[in-house]
Amino acid sequence: MKTSLIAIAALILVIAVATVPARAAVAQSSVTVTHQGVENRFPDGLRFYIDAESASPIEEVRVYVRKLGQSSRSAYRAVEFEPGTAISGEALFQSRTANEYIPTGTRLSYYFDIRTADGNVVETEPAVIVYLNRGLDWDSVSEGLINVYYYHHNDQSESRADAVLDVAADTYDFMKPILGVELTEPMNIVVYSDYRDMRAALPPASRVAQQQLRTLGQAHTNERTLLVDGSMDFFAGDNILTTSAHEFTHLLVADAAGSAYGQVHTWLNEGLAVYSERAPDNEFERYMQAAIRNEQVPPLSSLRTYAGTPTETLRNYGQGHAVVTYMLEAFGPEKMVELFEELRSIHNFEKALHAAYGLTVPELDNRWRESVGLSPRDLSTPPLPPLQALPTRRHAPTPMAPTPEATQPSTPAPAPTVTPATTYTPKPTPVVAAAPPRQDVPQTGAGEQAPSPGGCGAATMRGGAASELASMATLAFPLGLLALAAIRRRRGE
Repeated sequence: MKTSLIAIAALILVIAVATVPARAAVAQSSVTVTHQGVENRFPDGLRFYIDAESASPIEEVRVYVRKLGQSSRSAYRAVEFEPGTAISGEALFQSRTANEYIPTGTRLSYYFDIRTADGNVVETEPAVIVYLNRGLDWDSVSEGLINVYYYHHNDQSESRADAVLDVAADTYDFMKPILGVELTEPMNIVVYSDYRDMRAALPPASRVAQQQLRTLGQAHTNERTLLVDGSMDFFAGDNILTTSAHEFTHLLVADAAGSAYGQVHTWLNEGLAVYSERAPDNEFERYMQAAIRNEQVPPLSSLRTYAGTPTETLRNYGQGHAVVTYMLEAFGPEKMVELFEELRSIHNFEKALHAAYGLTVPELDNRWRESVGLSPRDLSTPPLPPLQALPTRRHAPTPMAPTPEATQPSTPAPAPTVTPATTYTPKPTPVVAAAPPRQDVPQTGAGEQAPSPGGCGAATMRGGAASELASMATLAFPLGLLALAAIRRRRGE
């Protein structure tokens, strides 16, 4: 059942989370926390603060922060303060560079660790926040463990959020028996009604990308969050829904693969995402059919990552979709579920594929080739070398990770379980504060696309000479380019 948070009530709860009153704080082992909380400094990160008193001088305070997503790792920062029996201090977690980037919609858990001169160690109770743009009138709708955050920008904001939630829930129901995934942790989708607000939330991007590309959606699998461009002044029709289904599937694939997500070949990852769109006569399919007619279909083994010109990238999406469709029709969804189960256990895609399907990647490629009327490849000769792409960061460093000596011992992330969650704590209230200055999007040739750690970003080109610029961006971001012409043709314009 969908639920909605009332903005005014949410704001009250935000204040309660951000500033914990004295008697609601921790009093333990002669240490009393009189004030603690977090200040949202979007887009620069978060400021954590604490006031505490103790009979014995307080010598050290740390704040531990963990992103609630695919990883169980946490990081800490030393709180700066003057040692004494009454202290007031703060620590900053930044989001200014690719390595420190915190995607909006990320759920974070934090607590303070306080150490006194007489050896006492006190930990405050963990609190959970959601990192979002400041100064926007945030609200949310939910269905199960899927949350959609949106803000009141115009009359369409709420209905747009409802539509995105519907397509995400429907995509989950559709892909669940194919991936064997069962959500046990929340997934967040952030819908932006104004692209200027979304631009401020994207990771650092190259100057070329900023001028020529516009991000439609960006999935961050490590953080289980998805950013969606919902500004209807730029495009109409159901593109926001198609983008939401595609990118949300990347989150589901990551959930199915668990800590082995980095092993998933791009042709399978993108093929499943396109399959979830349920649009068989899509633009990718047209590029694939042209490649089949011209016998210009690359070996499947060369598509572990995508790189090349926009035409080649669109063809690669089509090929991944075609192979995934063949796998599901020829072997059934049970084998796909088995593939991900084996992958979580083996952590090697080729071995997992052979264990589930009894086929190597070249053998699967030949089965599919024969199904579309192409001659099988000679497996006695080495396949063509894969396209060389810039390294992709499937498992980017924890954006807030400090130096090695400042991190807690980490344990590998457990494999996802298919056991439904029996209980779930209601989602936390977003952290909001005063709005930062905004910059308008230029009226001509504006947009950007950036690497998406562990996910893909669906982008569209704008402006004139986009082919070469789009090709450069494809090399930098091999997981998600959609040509604007392709989208328009898909809509039948």
